Amino acid sequence: MLTNESKDPKDRERMRKSLDEIVAKLDQAHGSSDAWKGSIDSHKEEWERLKSDISEKQRALKSLVTEKKAGRVGTAEFEDKYKKLQDDLTDLEFKVYNLRLGTSIER
Repeated sequence: MLTNESKDPKDRERMRKSLDEIVAKLDQAHGSSDAWKGSIDSHKEEWERLKSDISEKQRALKSLVTEKKAGRVGTAEFEDKYKKLQDDLTDLEFKVYNLRLGTSIER
């Protein structure tokens, strides 16, 4: 896992190189859409599961906001559930990036 807490210059240099590699992979160079399609085609079941999970979390988030606006959820409960849903969505986003890039990056 990458963190920015390291004070060791070697750790910072490794992190910088790792981030540079990730940025290079994310670069929208020639053939990027073909690579994306190939990644989806070769991991069809995983993509479908991720899409379903993301949609489910987005619906839950929308419902939570609606419940909060209607006054049926208190502030503390809302903040706890909201943070959990956002964390879940971030984890799913990392899974999408990892599947797309063929990496194993964690947040």
